[in-house]
Amino acid sequence: MANLKCLENFVPSEGNVYSEAEMRNINIKILKERGVSVDDIAQLSYWAQSKYLDSLTIEEMRESVLEILGKRDQFHAILLGVQIDVLAEKGMLDNPLLNILTHDLGLFGLDEAIAISIAGNYGQIGVTNFGNMDVNKPGKISLLQKDKNRCNCFLDDIVGAIAAVAAIRVAQRHAIAKATGQLNI
Repeated sequence: MANLKCLENFVPSEGNVYSEAEMRNINIKILKERGVSVDDIAQLSYWAQSKYLDSLTIEEMRESVLEILGKRDQFHAILLGVQIDVLAEKGMLDNPLLNILTHDLGLFGLDEAIAISIAGNYGQIGVTNFGNMDVNKPGKISLLQKDKNRCNCFLDDIVGAIAAVAAIRVAQRHAIAKATGQLNI
């Protein structure tokens, strides 16, 4: 029996290797089941980057989030983090770990370590941008952290990291377009 309803009828591929489209679709389904939409993450990315780019659109951020959700590191982080959160919710872990996760203990740090591994794919600026998300807890991140009905110990940080790298990806594209004189990015 699957812990996530969206994976109940999932049949693994031979070798467990999935295309970007397959990983993106699975990630979207898992996030949706946990109450997070692509638009939620795009809003966080927009919050992080809009003060620096006047021409930025939410649609551009949405496209960036979708691109990021198709990457293998994010796929593995979402699978692992959400499964651990769900197991904690169901009381299927032993204490003291169960209590640490269900209370999202600030001293735990492994949830941030997974998020930093995602953010690190975009260099130190990705890690810095994630740190900003983690400290300020804008929008959906705050809602996930305050949710008393679910354990989101890993998910809130993973969402912040995805939003951070989606924002950095767009910033880098804008910088390249500006440097090369391209108006369309």
